[in-house]
This record gives sequence, C-alpha cells and structure tokens, in this order.
Amino acid sequence: MNEIQKYLLQIEKRLQENWNKFSSEVPVHFITAYHMGWVDENFQPLMEFKGGKRLRPLFCVLINQSLGGDLDSVLDIASSLEFLHNFSLVHDDIQDRDEKRHGRWTVWKIWGEAQAINVGDLLFDMTFQVLSNLNPQLLAKTLSTITETIRELIEGQYLDLLFEKKKEVSLKEYLIMIEKKTAKLFSTSFYLGAYSAIYKEDIAKIFQEIGRDFGLFFQIADDAMGIWGDPNKTGKNTFNDLLRRKKTYPVLYLYSEASDKERMMLEEIWTRERLSERDILYIIELLDKKRVKEATFNIAEKYFDKSYNKLMSFKDLYNISLIKDLFESYYKLIFSLQRS
Repeated sequence: MNEIQKYLLQIEKRLQENWNKFSSEVPVHFITAYHMGWVDENFQPLMEFKGGKRLRPLFCVLINQSLGGDLDSVLDIASSLEFLHNFSLVHDDIQDRDEKRHGRWTVWKIWGEAQAINVGDLLFDMTFQVLSNLNPQLLAKTLSTITETIRELIEGQYLDLLFEKKKEVSLKEYLIMIEKKTAKLFSTSFYLGAYSAIYKEDIAKIFQEIGRDFGLFFQIADDAMGIWGDPNKTGKNTFNDLLRRKKTYPVLYLYSEASDKERMMLEEIWTRERLSERDILYIIELLDKKRVKEATFNIAEKYFDKSYNKLMSFKDLYNISLIKDLFESYYKLIFSLQRS
C-alpha cells in the first residue's frame, strides 16, 4: 500500500466516523450511507466500496500534509468538502434524471425524488456539522470559503440547466459555468488544504489557482470521456451526454466549427424529442470531420499543464511529491479510459 492509499483510507475512516457521529436510526441516514458507497439497497455493509474517487478531499489532505499541517483538523475539512460534493451529486442526479452512479441505481431512482432531496439536504447539514472541532481562526476561514463555494456551485448548476434549453451557448459561457460547477470545489479543496497548514493567504491563493485549473481540466476531460470513453472502464452509458443533448465542450466546439448547413442540421437534431441511432451517427461523424476530439484533449491538456507547472513552482519549498504523483496518475488514467 502506497502513501496516497494510506491517506485515502484515513479519509474514508473519518468520513464514516463523522457519519456515525451525526446520524440517528431514522432510515434517511442509511440511505445517505448507500449514496456514499458503504451499504447496499437493504442497508447491509458492502464488502467492496462503491463510492466515488474522493479526489477533492484527497487533494485537500495531501496539500495540507505536504505543507506540514495538522492531519486531524484537515480530515474534518476534507470530510466537509466530500459531504458537500455528494450533496450536489444527489440533487444533480434528480435534475439530470441520471439513473446510475458508480454502476448503482441513484437515490432518487430507488427511493423517489422527495426522499432524495432529503438525503441531499442531510449531506448539506453534515457539511457544517463536521467542522465543530476546528480552532476559531480556521473555522471562520473554512466557513466563509465553503459558503462562497456553495453559492458558486448553485450558480453553476443553474447555468448548466439553463444551457440545456438555451439555443446558443458560447465556449466562453461554458467555461464560466464549469468554473463554478466543477472547478470551484477543486479550488476550494486546494485552498483550504494549504491554508489549514500554514495560515498564509498568499500561498493558499496560489494553490486555489492550481485547483481551479485542475478542475477545468477535470471537467473537459470528463466531457471527452462522455463521448470517447470506454463504457466498460468509465461506468457511463455510451454517448449518454449526446442522448441527453448536453452542451458539453466537444458539442459547443463542434457548433463553433460547423458550417451554416451543418449547424442547422445539428439544431434540428437537438430539438427532437428522442435522438435516433442515425442522429448519433451523424454527430459522431461530424465530430470526427471537425477533429473535435483532438481540440478537446488539447484544451484539457492546456489547463492540466497550467495547473501542473504552478504546482511544480513549489518543489523547492515543500515536499510535493505525493501531489505530483496524484496529478500524473490521474492524467494517465484519463487517457487509459478512452475506447481503443
């Protein structure tokens, strides 16, 4: 077991400890445990963990430890960020009508939308409950940062839903949306990881920028996986984003490169109640013709390089080897998920 896996286990342990600490016997708490990947539909413990990658809390903890911070405090901050992330996922699944997450039925699909909203709200509550043991200075900074993050997450989700119905969305508008919806929580994780270790605003702000750029890379790469990813590796349905007519980076880039005739055809397809296999084939062929895959991975790589280079500027000040390893392993993972 390597050092990163050890930290992941500590994060998972603290998440479950905090869940136990702030839960009761009311079944809504067990549904929350189902969403977190700890129990099955009958609330029986799972032999194999079925939750997410815990990437945001992991970065928070690794940055804190690389800068010489206190592990106990940052594990609670990391728990808060992961509960916040999962609050947004539960509500997002309802709004997007997603039936599967991590290969399992989503909460709303099993227990209904109303109870899923309760589960999301409970995770939102836990976001703040777990911070009660932080020292006053760190608590004040964490609360102000997290509440600002929540506002931007909601704004990002609003824009994402708006764009599904809006006829024209520019790439600039899209980048603003994903900076709020996806990159903001990464930038917060990086920022609080650094601040909780050294209490220096200037350095924490640079880590915030590193997290923002990594988050933009993360979302654009995820957009690419929605079209060119291997469903057996990603756990996502083939062409799910296209079938839902989501305006992802590849789709918006395609619009920007399409001729008037091609754009009219795309707009006609997008207005149909259900997309046929022929519609999907047309879009895929046009994506190939306009070399959209290459352009999408190029912009994702641009944000990764920007983030990575800023991180490496700290290599002579701190031991950032574990953060560097996580950056590089995630970069390799993205490209390993493509269809052959």
